[in-house]
Amino acid sequence: MSATDGDSSDRVSPIDDDYVGNLDALTRDLGDIEMIAAAALSDKPIDHAATQRIVGTSTGLTYFDLTAHHQQRREVEGWGESDIADILDPIALRQLDGWRATQRVPWERGDLVVVGVSGLIGALGNLYDSQVDAAVLSGLSLLKKTDLLRRWERETARLAIDYTGPKFGGPAHRVRSAGHDIGRFFSALDQIRTGTFEGTWWEDGRRMFEEVATTRSGLPFAKAPERHLAVALLLKHWAADFVTPMNLPLPGWTLFGEMSNPDLRKFANDAYAGTNSGDGLNLRSGILTPGLGMLATEVVIRTHTHLGAYRSTGTPRLATSAAAKHTEMLLAAHAAAGAISMSKTAAAAIAGETVVAARHLNIPVLMRVGMLALKVRSDAADRAEAGAPSWEKLLVDEAATWTLPEAVAIADLWDCPEFA
Repeated sequence: MSATDGDSSDRVSPIDDDYVGNLDALTRDLGDIEMIAAAALSDKPIDHAATQRIVGTSTGLTYFDLTAHHQQRREVEGWGESDIADILDPIALRQLDGWRATQRVPWERGDLVVVGVSGLIGALGNLYDSQVDAAVLSGLSLLKKTDLLRRWERETARLAIDYTGPKFGGPAHRVRSAGHDIGRFFSALDQIRTGTFEGTWWEDGRRMFEEVATTRSGLPFAKAPERHLAVALLLKHWAADFVTPMNLPLPGWTLFGEMSNPDLRKFANDAYAGTNSGDGLNLRSGILTPGLGMLATEVVIRTHTHLGAYRSTGTPRLATSAAAKHTEMLLAAHAAAGAISMSKTAAAAIAGETVVAARHLNIPVLMRVGMLALKVRSDAADRAEAGAPSWEKLLVDEAATWTLPEAVAIADLWDCPEFA
């Protein structure tokens, strides 16, 4: 049996060759005791050699002395090598196999190297996030020039969600209403179906609602009452906007602009707007670009763990214990990248970027770290639940056997002259 992670010394120690050898010796002694008891209960002759072995058993030995004593008996009596499968019954063996499958697998040197390499990749992606984002934006700009995106841009012109009138215009107009927020899909869809822009703004601490049905030139907004047509228009419009420098706001980000706190509204607007067009916190810089580094980290570690499983078992499928180590490795690598992300964000804010420094936060990695931490904690709890019982529980369970008739017969035997 084995101590589970975080348990006290109340747990049974891990199985090794010495433990198996001691269990084997005790099993043989118990076999002799059962044979003596059976003979006594059936009035058959008692094996005196067995009784002498039991009576001559050394007492008061330390664990290490007991181990050496059993090893000496093994050599003298020619027991051969001990095997746990010869000691446990089928039920206990199944329990042991199940327990072993849940135990934590220790890290090897190769695991540390892989975590270091993958963590470095993620960290470099965060250190040079601006350069990586610029490269991503350059690639998206090429898509913007394709015939498909240009056609979609023409097909979705004059939609209500593109209203740029007073209170809602400017380069950061996409963050001032629900129309460009993929986290508020149904609100944006309703505006396209009705051909009416809906927005919220604040004046003297009061929340104001505005509905506009025409463009600034007086033309009515295009509308698509049919749900499937409206969905198609909305997705095409978002795709055309996604490849632009300002991209789209983070999911749910526009809700900050509708809250009563003016500082929060200003933060949401300034973080998205940035200091220059496209360098703020948006769907590209906040999710897509940092997600590339996170993906690279995942690929390196997953390749390593699944290849290791294939070499060991012939299948890339991870056992429970291997999957737990896989989660630990991912957590360590992503935590390194997340720490660099937070450090750079703090440094940029101190250097003068203020709220725009939020664009350096690697949101996907930080969310992934949180989920992995919960999974590691859950795995540890599962191991604790499936771990070996405490000594106290073993004592309670085993003490019950001494109420059996065989135990009473053994106790009576000690008073017989043969044992004197």
